[in-house]
Amino acid sequence: MRNFFDSPHLDWPQLHGSLHVYVLPDPEFIAVVQPAVDAVEAFEGCTAVEPRWQHATVTRIPWWRNEVADEALSRYSDALAAVAASTAPFAIPMQGPWLHDYGVGVAAPEDAQWKQLYTATRDAAEQVFGTERALPAPPPMPHVTLGYGTTERDSAPLELALSTIKTPASLAVGSLHFLAVDVDPEAGIFTWDVISSHAVTST
Repeated sequence: MRNFFDSPHLDWPQLHGSLHVYVLPDPEFIAVVQPAVDAVEAFEGCTAVEPRWQHATVTRIPWWRNEVADEALSRYSDALAAVAASTAPFAIPMQGPWLHDYGVGVAAPEDAQWKQLYTATRDAAEQVFGTERALPAPPPMPHVTLGYGTTERDSAPLELALSTIKTPASLAVGSLHFLAVDVDPEAGIFTWDVISSHAVTST
C-alpha cells in the first residue's frame, strides 16, 4: 500500500473547493460494500471511506470555487440540470473489492451510457468555464473508492481480509451532484459542499 495523497493521482494546486460532478451511491450500494469498508478500517495504512463520502467521479472541472463567480456556478448548475433532464436513470453493476497500490474500491468497465454522461458534463463545463484550462482525462472506468492508502505498508494482510468478501454492488445513477470538493491528506479523506443536485428524469 502506498500513499494516494502523495501520488500523481492528486496534483491539485489547492486543497479546498475543487469543482466536481459526482454520482453518490444509494443505501443499498452502501450496505453491500460495507464488509469491504470494515476490512479496510481494520488495516493500518488505508483510510476507510465513510458512507456519506463515497462517490463516483463523473467529471473534475479544473477550477476552484474561489476562482469563479457565482454566476458561472449558476450557469453550470443550469447546464447540469439540462444534462440530467436528458438522461434516463441507469445502473452500473460493479465488482470487487479491488485492491491496488493506492487503495481499495469497486469498479466496472466503461459503457456507452457512462461515456455519454461524462461527455455531456465535460462539454457543458467547457461551454461555461471555457477552455483556458484543459479538462483532466475522465476516470478510466466508473469506480467507487472504499479506502485510500495513507502510508507505505505491506498490503498482504488487507488482501487476505478482502479475499473472502464479494461486493457485487450496483451503482444507481439517479442524480448528478455539482460539488466543491475538499481534500484532507492528513486524514485521508475527501469531503464536499453541495452546490446543486439534479435528478436524472428522461424516459
